[in-house]
Amino acid sequence: MSARIPELTETAVHTSPKPDPANRNRKPFYRKKRILIPTAVVIFGIAVGSCSAGSGKPAAAVHPVATPTSAASPSPSSSDRVPVAAPAAAKTAAPVKTVAPAEPKVGVPFTVPMRNGDVARITIASAVRTQSLGDSVMAVPPKNGEYLLLDVLWETQTGETSSNPFYFSAKDSQGRKADQNLFVHNQLGAGKIVPGDKSRGSIAFDIASGPATVMISDLLLQEAARIQIPG
Repeated sequence: MSARIPELTETAVHTSPKPDPANRNRKPFYRKKRILIPTAVVIFGIAVGSCSAGSGKPAAAVHPVATPTSAASPSPSSSDRVPVAAPAAAKTAAPVKTVAPAEPKVGVPFTVPMRNGDVARITIASAVRTQSLGDSVMAVPPKNGEYLLLDVLWETQTGETSSNPFYFSAKDSQGRKADQNLFVHNQLGAGKIVPGDKSRGSIAFDIASGPATVMISDLLLQEAARIQIPG
């Protein structure tokens, strides 16, 4: 038994095929580059696909990329907001200017309220400066400088009025009251003037030279109107 064993061993050694020198430099198939690179790409694709399938969302939705607009224009905070001006309030209407009635003038009719709704319409037809009131026995020279002789037309505009020479008074430019001469020729009469009727007559004042003011009073002798007489 011991003599046969060496024979078998030697036979096995001599009969085993010798290694091919050309196969020594060959690499296993799993170490070759042309196999490793495609394999790695396939594995990476499978891994990415499995991640996408597990999340149920596309890759772009899982990792959103900030757009330039959202990054450059952040929402303004309450302190950075520009206050919006409130609409201007409606302009209030300008007050209507009332036009004052024109000042009475010589030769122009003007109205005079005589109380109780009665209104007289008076016209100073003329205003004459003179040193004499005519040939009357009672005519005397003026004491204050000259006579202011007025030609007065009295009418009733509303209601019923009464003319009267005592409703008239005058003062000079210095504010001094003039004396009325009651003996002037054709003096203005006293009495009621019904609508449509007229009364006309003269009124004379002994007054200083220069501009004068003539006042007209109502039934209670309260001033109701005035007219400036040039000098």
